[in-house]
Amino acid sequence: NTKYRQLRRPSGQCVGREEHKEDNNKTSIIFLSRRAVTGDFVAINKKIMSSVQVNVRGTDDLSDLSSHVVKINTTASKSESESASETKPDCNFDGVIIFSQPLSINEDDGKYGVAHLQQVAYEMTIDRINSPYRCGVAIGNRRYSVALATYGDNSSKEMVEKIAESLISTNNTGFLLGPYSSGLTKKMSPIVNGAKRIFVAAGSTQTPVFEGKEYVFGTLGPSDKKLEAAIKALAEEGAKTISVVHEKDSPCHVPELAKKNGLTLVMNEAARASPSPEDLDPFVKNLTTLAPDISVACGYDSYCGNWVKSMRSNNFSPKSQLFATCTDQVKADVGMDVAYMMAGTDWHPTMKGTDEVTGWSASDFNITFDKRSYRAAAYQSAAASASISVVVQAIERTGTMDDDVLRDFITNAYFPTVKSNLTFDENGQASGDSVMLQFINGSDSSEAVVVYPPEKAAEGFKIKYPMPTWEEKDCLHKSKCVLTGRGICDLDGTCNCTNSNYRSIGVGPNATCTETEDFTDVDDAWHAVGYSLFAMQTVLSLFFMVWTLIFRKRTIVKASQPEYMALICFGVWIIACGILPLSLQKGDYRYMQDPNTGEVMTNRPNEDIYRVDAACMAYPWLVAIGFALTFGALFAKVWRINKLMVGASSYRRTAVGVKDVAGFVIGLLAVETLIMLTWQLVDPLLWKREVVTQGINGYPVKSVGSCTTLDGNGKYFIIVLAVVNLSCLLFALYLCYHVRKIPSDYQESRWITASIISMLQVGIIAVPVLLIVQENTNALYFVSVMILFLVSSTVTLLMFGPKIYQFHVRETSGRGRSTNSEGQSNEGHSKRTFAMNPRKSDHNVEGVQVQGKEERLSSTETERQKRKSMQ
Repeated sequence: NTKYRQLRRPSGQCVGREEHKEDNNKTSIIFLSRRAVTGDFVAINKKIMSSVQVNVRGTDDLSDLSSHVVKINTTASKSESESASETKPDCNFDGVIIFSQPLSINEDDGKYGVAHLQQVAYEMTIDRINSPYRCGVAIGNRRYSVALATYGDNSSKEMVEKIAESLISTNNTGFLLGPYSSGLTKKMSPIVNGAKRIFVAAGSTQTPVFEGKEYVFGTLGPSDKKLEAAIKALAEEGAKTISVVHEKDSPCHVPELAKKNGLTLVMNEAARASPSPEDLDPFVKNLTTLAPDISVACGYDSYCGNWVKSMRSNNFSPKSQLFATCTDQVKADVGMDVAYMMAGTDWHPTMKGTDEVTGWSASDFNITFDKRSYRAAAYQSAAASASISVVVQAIERTGTMDDDVLRDFITNAYFPTVKSNLTFDENGQASGDSVMLQFINGSDSSEAVVVYPPEKAAEGFKIKYPMPTWEEKDCLHKSKCVLTGRGICDLDGTCNCTNSNYRSIGVGPNATCTETEDFTDVDDAWHAVGYSLFAMQTVLSLFFMVWTLIFRKRTIVKASQPEYMALICFGVWIIACGILPLSLQKGDYRYMQDPNTGEVMTNRPNEDIYRVDAACMAYPWLVAIGFALTFGALFAKVWRINKLMVGASSYRRTAVGVKDVAGFVIGLLAVETLIMLTWQLVDPLLWKREVVTQGINGYPVKSVGSCTTLDGNGKYFIIVLAVVNLSCLLFALYLCYHVRKIPSDYQESRWITASIISMLQVGIIAVPVLLIVQENTNALYFVSVMILFLVSSTVTLLMFGPKIYQFHVRETSGRGRSTNSEGQSNEGHSKRTFAMNPRKSDHNVEGVQVQGKEERLSSTETERQKRKSMQ
């Protein structure tokens, strides 16, 4: 005598079996499935049964359903749902009122999801009516219990039609309830209406199902009213465009509502019945391009859940996502993913009013439903309960079960139910305004609250428009961003950290705030110092270049070869230009970081890093080329002096023109270029950032960036350059030493020597200093900048300072010397001077007179020596 009932969560997972023993006729519900019967259907129990489910197979003979309808006696007891504290005695009934319905009762039925929710509501309501709370239905002095006979329709229109015809032909029922979905109800309504039997449907919103059928009523409002409030609200929020993709046979009148509210309809498509997420992907992908402000999805059962799954997989984030019909099922299907999405409905547990039959408010009904089914009530569930309540109220108020009397009464009366005070319009559909729901974030799921119209909105809630993107929702619901209190989620799903000591890492579920990474970059203040020094050298080079060009015909400039003086100005400026790429050597990681984990992704290069790579190689290029030009000009000058000195000592005329020493400059420039070009092609310098310290969550908190070569060959090229340049400097010093005793008014060889020594000295001191400060980026940058500035500025000042002083101070002071119109000195008191002929265009270097292409060594002393030798 033990019966079992499996308890299932909405997902279908079996969570236990509840045992009921037959004791004093307390069995109220028995489920009969196809597996429980063989052959013909039989009466399964002679006890009290409020509800019987019968699976009808397509091959069964439905001409007589009398054998499938159980006999119910007239003794009732407390229902399972009643409180244990109930003290009323058991009820005695004088008869039974049978409600019959076709419904999708098998889990593999297409409409099972919502149909099951309606079945639970029917059973709850009947149990409540039969309980000692009210002891059935009162007609005069007699009381009747209520029974529910449910026949499995397999979600088939043909099966619904057969069941309806059999129920009518056998007259084996009191009143009829409809199946779930407008398509199935549409098959049944003309049959029942033609038989002039009261038929109340709780699963249809389509007006053609009821239109012109006076015995057919619907407790759900018309489908064109369901979204009316929601679309109006979103239009008021600023929405301009709207789209709709609805399941076959489930239109939701969006085009009419769009036109009414001044919205532009960008898509109106129908998907096949019961589509999968993959079936919906083409529509969603198209919408990602169209980007409507409002996306509407209308369908049955799992349609909305599959729509949300397709939205997530395609990262479609409209400003608002609106549902109709499948509103309640979607929460069970996708959980937190439905957060901030919206729905239009005509019922919600927060609505006011009390059912006249059950005594439940909408909230009471929802609580009882949750205890019985482990989930919140859907609006279809409330409509199912209201269907029985309407018929019971009509019977009790009229005192009859005559279909014609009840038809007239239902058409004109109003009925307090858990779905509000119902009245019916001219088509027999429930009247009333709809409301807009929005799903909000709960502890482990999303709960829907009324947000529009304002007078019906839940306290403290208003429309959130636009709704968050997928990334922002994942950040809000799944990440540590808000949980740790360190930040707030932005629209792109990143964490906007409120503490300046933290930085945003990750996107969506991985968004969080971690310690700010110290990139150890050069401070902007030091960059300002570098740019200032570069500007100073630029001014010096430009000033002396202009001075050389202006006074190029004056003896003091002509004697120093203005071509090479200008080349020195340009060369030292090129060296100073090395400060610019040195200041631009600042970048992130060479490869992009994974926004979710912070890890460096070697398959996604950072496009911005190529700019830093260019700066890495530009620095040695500029220094090498600048050195070649500057040193080449200095070396050419000292080499020329040396050649003239050798020629004079052998009493030979020696012609050394500008072109004669230009080969040194070109040769050194070619060598430096060859070395740098080889370096550039073989193993160039590239920017690389390395993590020095990691935080407790694995994210880097300190890193350092530098220019390095991939294969480590950079040091060899640096050594080659150092050897070549050092050899040049040492050889030039040797030549300077060789010509040190040549007398001169301008003493240019002395300043050439000083310039070369300064270059050598700075280079020698720079090596250990750079090694000492290499761990400190600010110090390393400053030392590098100072090396470039000292080399360039020292050479500039040593080569031009004395000349400017000689030209503008000494030669104009009148102290023992005069100048002719060409600015040439007529001084003749030097201990040893070379004769000058002002009649020809001459270039005097260290007292050497150059006439045209030849230079003539002459002095009183040397002429005397020559005559003595000849004698």
